[in-house]
Amino acid sequence: MRVLLPLLLLTAAATPAAAQIWDGGRSAVREAPPPPSATSLVASDLGDINRSIRDGRRRGDLTRAEARALMIQSAVIERLNRQYRQGGPIAMNAPALADRTLALRGEVAAARARPK
Repeated sequence: MRVLLPLLLLTAAATPAAAQIWDGGRSAVREAPPPPSATSLVASDLGDINRSIRDGRRRGDLTRAEARALMIQSAVIERLNRQYRQGGPIAMNAPALADRTLALRGEVAAARARPK
């Protein structure tokens, strides 16, 4: 009986610790999502820019010719972006595409802000 009592106390004390599940530390390490690629940012920006051009045309901020010229520039950037994603022949790199997209966004904003 004297041997059995310390054995029972040991098993009772070890039970809560044994009930915990250890996953090898994997749950403590959170993987960060991959940063968005420049090409995906260009594509989403072009969607916003095209929407802004359509809205500007509907509200009368842009003439038909202005809207057409801006949409042509947007289509050129989209074509270059598609070529870049596919690894085809392109004379630009991703930062140049992002800069060109930013410039188009500025052109659209300036054209819409001009008094008519």
